[in-house]
Amino acid sequence: MEHPYTSNESAAKIFYFLLQIAHMIIQLIYKGSLLRAALIQVTSMKMLAFFLLEAWRNAFITKNNLELIKMKKIQIRFDTS
Repeated sequence: MEHPYTSNESAAKIFYFLLQIAHMIIQLIYKGSLLRAALIQVTSMKMLAFFLLEAWRNAFITKNNLELIKMKKIQIRFDTS
């Protein structure tokens, strides 16, 4: 957050909010039950970030697959330990 990515005040606020949303999503994945079900070999946040990046690079979702994903019910349970 110390690097000035822009001098535009609105752009800086938007970047900050996107950074906060990304952090929240990473925390939900890392502390939730979805990680244990999908990626047992993840041992650090750096490895989690690598797997997420590779998933985005290699994912190909068709319109039919997207509709099936939207209809599927998902429940996230948090780790209490």
